[in-house]
Amino acid sequence: MSPLLLLTLALPQGAPAEGLTLVAPIESPDAFLVDLQGEIVQAWPGTLVPALAAYLLPSGNLLRTVNTQAGAGAGSRGGGLQEVTWTGEVLWDWRYDGPGVLSHHDVEVMPNGNILVLAWEDKTNAEAVAAGRDPALLNPVAGKLMPEHILEIQPVPPQDAIVVWEWHAWDHLVQDYDPTKPDFGNPADSPERIDLNYPPLPPPASGDWMHANSLDYNAELDQILISVKSFNEIWVIDHSTTTAEAAGSTGGRYGKGGDLLYRWGNPEAWGRGGPADRILQGQHDAQWIPEGSPGAGNILILNNGIERIPQASSVDEIVPPVDAQGNYSLNAQGLYDPPAPVWSWQAPNPTDFFTETMGGCERLPNGNTLVCSANQGWIFEVDPAGNVVWEYWNTIPSTNTPDVFKVRRYTLDLFPDRTELSAAAGGQIRFLLLPGSDQAGRDYILAASGSGTEPGTRLPGNLVTLPLNRDGITDRVLAAANGPSLVRFQGQLDGNGRATPIFDSLGPLSASLAGTVVHFAYALSNPWDYASEAVAVEILP
Repeated sequence: MSPLLLLTLALPQGAPAEGLTLVAPIESPDAFLVDLQGEIVQAWPGTLVPALAAYLLPSGNLLRTVNTQAGAGAGSRGGGLQEVTWTGEVLWDWRYDGPGVLSHHDVEVMPNGNILVLAWEDKTNAEAVAAGRDPALLNPVAGKLMPEHILEIQPVPPQDAIVVWEWHAWDHLVQDYDPTKPDFGNPADSPERIDLNYPPLPPPASGDWMHANSLDYNAELDQILISVKSFNEIWVIDHSTTTAEAAGSTGGRYGKGGDLLYRWGNPEAWGRGGPADRILQGQHDAQWIPEGSPGAGNILILNNGIERIPQASSVDEIVPPVDAQGNYSLNAQGLYDPPAPVWSWQAPNPTDFFTETMGGCERLPNGNTLVCSANQGWIFEVDPAGNVVWEYWNTIPSTNTPDVFKVRRYTLDLFPDRTELSAAAGGQIRFLLLPGSDQAGRDYILAASGSGTEPGTRLPGNLVTLPLNRDGITDRVLAAANGPSLVRFQGQLDGNGRATPIFDSLGPLSASLAGTVVHFAYALSNPWDYASEAVAVEILP
């Protein structure tokens, strides 16, 4: 435990952050949302186990990786992506599973709706030797290396995708084994390149050389963060490049093409240290802390701690050495700062929190940190003082197989099954209200506005603001709630704290509504002390 936490554990205990936690056990095809009372309030039955991450999209639909490799071990999971509605309808089912390639572990949804996909690609042992790999560091059973590459895809339902950008680790190598082969040089002089002969041992029988396990995207910097487990490092690359520039060392916003902009966690990986200098040990789920959460711009990492004695995991937060323009620099010792995390959390008894594989973390808007101890199936939340303020133990599919790759907390509690509606065709929008099981049985009303969400409408009692500007659409919806086209827009939450209103246009809408964005939000009454976030539905021609 860090000295900081030893000093602060006596501080008053905080409260958990509001929201629902998405859980996708790796041995179950199903994913589900858990509220703060530990109740499952939404489930998505599936036919394939995850491979390995799952997220909610802004629409509230589930985006999940799927394992198309029957009988494959955990290190070989992958092969596709699916988008699934609240009612279980698979809207998009895309495969990236060969020949010679396999998506795996993680994806990242970008602001424009495109998706970054982490994937392996096969390089034969002969190709590896031709590139300068030491033959002693090849696995004859595997017969190949599987370096990483990243795709940016534009989904094309129901089963396709357009690749709009790509980056390949194989384009950014350095090797000091064979001067007659390409990219010969001293790795210590090339921190922007990847040592073809690190780590200094053969890969496993699968050929999985790097074993990257997470992706994150920083839209402000236009950079991608990668967790590379076998190197015990995190890497940052430039996304602003073209695909051609990403294959080289020039171009892009930072002028370095697809070379590494920053790396941290293990200077041994590029010849600037030894085993004792490793800070990261089998890490997972590296991510920039987002705006709106304490520590924004810092990097949060689940450090598995597989080499610690005794073995114990931690959550580490670092301050990267980045300037206002997004550039990273080496320090006076020729290394990348920081020398140590600015904040770390271990269990009071450190070995109580240890996950040898997988795991995740997330900084929440209230300053708490959500943690997934994957192998234990233990999902918990710690406040800034280090107190565990919430926990959930997964037992799906069984207490013997509770593993969960990582989790995310979502503050959305209102989900439409579609975010667009054609005025000419009309149709239905099904809403799911999920304030949580602690609100079971309470009265609710779902309202709408055509004039936006700011400043909103203060509700009776002056306790909360409904994020809708009251206008003619609001008044019409309130007056007709529970009419033929506004089914269950007013009523009581069920015993799980949920409700399912339906808007039905009952035919075409007026053409004059085309281009209108209608926001929906709901409130709980008696007293008026709860208001959801707003969701937007666009009316198309």
